[in-house]
Amino acid sequence: MIHSTISKIIVQQEILYDELVKQDQIQNVKFQNISYFMNSVKGYVNNTPVDFLKAMSEMESLDYKFDGNFIGFVNEKTKECLQFIRREKDEWYVESVIGYGKGWDGYCWCAHSKTQKITDMVRLFFEEVPWFGMLSWKMRRFKH
Repeated sequence: MIHSTISKIIVQQEILYDELVKQDQIQNVKFQNISYFMNSVKGYVNNTPVDFLKAMSEMESLDYKFDGNFIGFVNEKTKECLQFIRREKDEWYVESVIGYGKGWDGYCWCAHSKTQKITDMVRLFFEEVPWFGMLSWKMRRFKH
């Protein structure tokens, strides 16, 4: 009888431990409030929630031969905005909007880069870790 009781206790402890591990894993998932906007041969998308995998899929699908292609990502939590134009199969123009939001005064950081570096930077952007140092930026002001 004692052996049976000990076995039940051990099984219950294992189940509880597994549940605690699952709860810890769930708590480690970071909610991202990131949306995207895009203009492509498929049409225009605006203010649509996106995760990293969907973002990469949409970027890959941008046709550089289509005049007016662009894609952008907005992190509502950090108020960061990245915008991309695909110039060639492996060439991108990117803008990091300075002071994104209603009070935007026209300033952006601008750069050109290859696909792999852009992909790496976007991954960091979605992970909400420092990404700005990935490229050599130049400041530019747009009149609006």
